[in-house]
This record gives sequence, structure tokens and C-alpha cells, in this order.
Amino acid sequence: MTARMHPSWRQAAFAAAALLAAGCGSVDRGTPVAGAPVACAGLASVVPAGTRLVLSETVPAGEIQLTGVQPGAPGSKAPVPAHCHVQGKIAERTGIDGKPYAIGFDLRMPADWNGRFFFQGGGGTDGTLRDAVGQLTGGGNTGNALMQGYAVVFTDTGHLDEPGPDGPYRFGLDPQARLDNGYNSMAQTGRVAKALIAAHYAKPPGRSYFVGCSNGGRQAMMMAQRYPDMFDGVIASAPAYRVPLASVQAVYDTQLYARAAAENALAADGRPVLSAAFSPADMKLLTTEVLNRCDALDGLKDGIVDNWPACRFTPEALRCTGAKTAQCLTGTQVDALSKSFAGPRDANGRAIYSDWTFDAGLHSTEWTRWKFGDARGAVPNARNITLMTGALAMVFSTPPTVTADFYGHALGYDVARDSAKVSAVDATFPLSAMQWEVPDSPDVDAFARHGGKMLFFHGVSDPVFSVKDTVRYLDRLRERYGERTDGMARLFTVPGMAHCSGGPATDQYDGLSALVNWVEKGQPPERIVARARPENRDVTTPGRTRPLCPWPKQSRYRGSGSIEDAASFGCN
Repeated sequence: MTARMHPSWRQAAFAAAALLAAGCGSVDRGTPVAGAPVACAGLASVVPAGTRLVLSETVPAGEIQLTGVQPGAPGSKAPVPAHCHVQGKIAERTGIDGKPYAIGFDLRMPADWNGRFFFQGGGGTDGTLRDAVGQLTGGGNTGNALMQGYAVVFTDTGHLDEPGPDGPYRFGLDPQARLDNGYNSMAQTGRVAKALIAAHYAKPPGRSYFVGCSNGGRQAMMMAQRYPDMFDGVIASAPAYRVPLASVQAVYDTQLYARAAAENALAADGRPVLSAAFSPADMKLLTTEVLNRCDALDGLKDGIVDNWPACRFTPEALRCTGAKTAQCLTGTQVDALSKSFAGPRDANGRAIYSDWTFDAGLHSTEWTRWKFGDARGAVPNARNITLMTGALAMVFSTPPTVTADFYGHALGYDVARDSAKVSAVDATFPLSAMQWEVPDSPDVDAFARHGGKMLFFHGVSDPVFSVKDTVRYLDRLRERYGERTDGMARLFTVPGMAHCSGGPATDQYDGLSALVNWVEKGQPPERIVARARPENRDVTTPGRTRPLCPWPKQSRYRGSGSIEDAASFGCN
């Protein structure tokens, strides 16, 4: 079955056909394989054309050290069952920059297979071949899909990070590498993984799932839209589905917070020390006032803003009338917050990305480090400078801007004018980032026809991608499908949760079981119980549970029972 594309993508892809030497090809849900199972050591002889295995080994049950995680750090190891582990390369080639490229993949197939396939989504701009253990969404999950019996695959999306601060983004200078990172690598990896699974077990997967957060959430949406027959269900958590535009927002934020930081500290080069924009006490003051204004809107003061759409908080209430004190924010700080949460606009006055909501998790380190770095440090180290600005400059813009000075690039970026570069094309890059990177079409007809299900999760205190933007995508689905939307797509917002996890939130939940029960048993999730972990600072009681509710329903206290127990709450 050939891959189906949205019409606008199809036209753009025709114009760029010469770039698709690696090709999307035909992608299907798997073909039954006759004959005996192929042992792990023999899989190199049955790989699809254009694929080369570089590793094939049998791994005993135990623990493995995870790639790219500091040994000894929390979560640096993962439990694994006995399994067949292979790594390979698809479509090896030389880029226009003269550098070698290939779509790398890591595939693990458990001896005790449950008949299912799990595609583990990536993050950031990828570029690292991580271990396919089947990481679950939410915070603090100690298990993984591999331990549950899933065959799991992961891809580096067609490139490996190079040395140097700009190393993770140099692939953006190669047009095919951009397309591989955007969508082609997931399709090709899925095709090869299903073929190897079918050979190893002598039968194809009965069900296939794609699960990811951030860029992995974007990838999940991409698969449902571009390759609707490949997966039966997807989880898109905090989806980076409009990441080129969110990257413009990150640059805009950097400029705003740099102005606030300039009041407090300048580095030796004369630039503001971004981490001085707001102190931890300033941010705690902000969220305390948010709770004062909005916590009780759901009928219960419990440190959680469940009724966040009704919160009309404005930081103007905290503006100092005189000198700065511990009880107020400077005018520059207030202006920075107000403008950031309203979102940037282009030269025609149109919103570029999204507006944001004030929530109880804005003081958490998971929020502040993304926006302006760790206030205890002396060097600007916000992740939005390194990740978002680097990707915006070298991957999402046409033509790319080659730079390793991401802070300087952010400070000099003309948001109203330069944001048009994410939609630009030229002779070298005939597809813009908004075409190859952004899966924002509400047309999921083909995915729905074979019973595909989509689960979305998004933290209300996410500093990277606005929960309101994900809500708008669900609204667009509802405009197209009406009441049928609830039968194929559901969104669960998590008050207080930062990007993918963390913050003063009940951020530990089991989304995978909810998705599988929906796909395989026809049981749509009406509520998902989430738990607060001890690491979730400022939660009244670690271990408290709350129901996550399908949007637009919200958690409401029933009027009796412990407010630390999800059983005392309904979804209304």
C-alpha cells in the first residue's frame, strides 16, 4: 500500500522529487512471512534492499547502560528482557556537503514477544542512535515497552551529531537530511523494522504503535498523516508539530528576557546574562499570585489550576510602583512576561506561533532552564538558545544561517521579518520547513478509516510548546469531524506539568495501556489516573493522584473524600 500525502505535500514533493533518492517508497503494515523464524544471527541475510546491518547480538535479561546518559545518573540504566538486538543503516549516501549520511536504527525483539510493534519517538533534532527500549510518556516510569513484550525500534533520523556547538544542526545544510529528519527516516525505519520482525518471528506484528514526546510527538502526528496505514495508534505528547514557529517564539523570548536581565547583570562581552532575568524568588512570587487568582476557579484550592482556560491572570498585578522589592516585579520583567505569553507577530501583525497560559509550574527548574537558564549560573544557558535557536538558524530556515553563536543570533534576529524564512524555498531547498517538518493537517481520513487512534498529552506549564496550540489542533479536528473526533483523537492536559514531565504536577501516568485498550478493546479512555512523584517539588503531598480528563473535560472534586485521591474526583 503506497503512502498517502496531503495534497499540498504531494505537490511540493513532486517539485523536490530529485531530492528523494532515499525515497519514501511503499510503506505498509507488514506482509505475512512463510517459513521458519530467522535467528538473530541470520537476520543480515534477509534485510530489505538498501539496508545493512552493523550489529546483531542476543542479549540476556538484565540491565543495559543507556546511550547518551551519564553512567550513574538517575535513569541511566534500563531493565531489559532476553532479546535479539540489531542495528543497521538504511540508504547510505554522501550528502551535497560531502559528508556521509545514513538512516541509523536500533531494533530490539524480545524472546517473549506479545505480537506488537512499538516505534520509540525521538527528541530535539535527534542525531543520536539511542537504545530502543520503548520509553513511556510521562515522568518517572520505571518500566518500558520492551519489558512488556513489544518489539521496539528507534532511529537517529538520518544523521549523527557532529562535534562542536553547531554540530547537532549541520545536517540542515543537506536538503535530503532535512527531509529524512522531518519524515522519511521514520517511514523507512518502520518499513525495515517490520520486515525484520516478520522474518524473526515468522509473522508480522499484529498491532503497531508510535509513542513519543516533543519531537517524538511531532513524529507521531506525521506518521498518522503521511503514512496512515503504518500504525494503529499513536501517542503525541507535547507535540512539536509547529516547531519552526515555536523556535521563532523561543528567539523572541530570549530577546525579551535579555532586556530584563540587562537590568541585573552583563557578561564580559557586554551581553545580558540571561539567567539573571528572574530570580527563583521572582518566579515563585509569580506562581503564588497565579494560584491566588486561579486555583479556586475549579472549586477547590489544592495547588492545581484545573480550570486553566478560565484563568485570566495578568502579570500587571505584580508591577512595582516604586523600587524593586521581593513583593513585586520590575516594569521590564512584567513587560517581558506579558509580551512572551501573548506571542510574537509577523510584519503584517499576524500571530506567528501561539499565546500561552499562566500556570502553577512556571517557577520550576524545568520551566526556567528552558526560558532563561539556571538563575544560579553566571552564563546564559537556556536550552531554547542552544536547541531552538540552533535549529531555527541551520535547519528550519532557507537559506540556512551557519553559526555557532546562538545567543548572538537570537539577539540579532528580526522576528517580524526573518520568521518568513521558515516558509521560504530556493533551488537547493525546494521544500520549506513548514512543508517537510510540520504535520498540522486536520485531514486524518485514511488513518481513521482503518481504526487509527490518537492520544495527546500536554503539560499546561510546558515552556517549549504551548498547550493552547495543541488544543487548537484538536479544535481543527473537531471542525472537520464533529462528534466523530472523540472516537479517534483525545487530548489530556496536565496542569503544572512542564515539557513532557516535571513541575508541581501529577505527571506519572500510563498512556500506553490506555491507547492499547482503545485500539484493541474498543475502550476509549474516559479518565487516566496520574500520580505525583517525590521529585515533583511543591506538590502538597507526594503520591497524590488525580484523574487526567479528555479535553475539554476537567478534573472536579466530588465534594467528599481525600483531596489526595483520584477517586474523589470526576471528569466534568
